[in-house]
Amino acid sequence: MDVLYKQFGLTARDAARITADVVEIIRNRMSDEKAVEFLKNRYSGERLLFAILMVGRLTGMSLALHDIDRARAIISDFSRLIRILEERGKDELVKTLEREILEEVYGEEERMKGYA
Repeated sequence: MDVLYKQFGLTARDAARITADVVEIIRNRMSDEKAVEFLKNRYSGERLLFAILMVGRLTGMSLALHDIDRARAIISDFSRLIRILEERGKDELVKTLEREILEEVYGEEERMKGYA
């Protein structure tokens, strides 16, 4: 079994430093934009890829521990996406995701217009 950090060509020290930064991001509840800037300013290449992967993993674990209902909703939605992939194929999954992403963006734009 390969250790994940070794697959990225990192040392245990590299992995520990990156993971500590990711824990800091989660602890400080940084917005996506701030977290991306924070990581881009500190890392590049394989280190940045490892950091991004760790953000996803640790955020998911943190969410599951702190908000079980929200974690269940995410799992349910992911199961729906798997079902679309298996039953209708990847092209239909891409179309579905694109439509949902655009609907979310348009909905947010309309909500913001209400404040203007």
